[in-house]
Amino acid sequence: MQNTMSYCKTSAIISAPPTLIWNTCLAPMKWQEWDHNIHQLRDVSGGCSNGTTAIFEQKDGKEFEFTLHDVEEDRCVMFSGQALGGTLKAEGKIVITPIDNFSTRIEYSFELSGTIGFVVALLRKRDVVEGTEAGLRNIVKMVEEAQESEFVIMN
Repeated sequence: MQNTMSYCKTSAIISAPPTLIWNTCLAPMKWQEWDHNIHQLRDVSGGCSNGTTAIFEQKDGKEFEFTLHDVEEDRCVMFSGQALGGTLKAEGKIVITPIDNFSTRIEYSFELSGTIGFVVALLRKRDVVEGTEAGLRNIVKMVEEAQESEFVIMN
């Protein structure tokens, strides 16, 4: 039995190309800049590509080792990891989909599972939802700021 309890999916449409979103928020492997729960990424084994591992050190002191998979540059990245002997599992997915020449949809989903993950999700579902939504808002903000700086440099 999987014991999946907490699943959140949110999306936004932004006037930016997929490459800018990818290069600003995902490729640099500085996810703490958009995920307010992460203090830092440690022991990052590579770039934003399949099989890259890292330790997400959270602001509350908890640590999760994550592995990236299903990575398609400018399109998709999934990260999954576990703690407490596999009883707390987490998985996130970011999908970047061009709508037309001017806009792109970003979808961010996150879920907790496992025996302890089920309990944590039950007790902190609101935190999971708010964290996922805040992460997406921060991604949008970072991309908009990157666009503004590009505009200033070009003019």
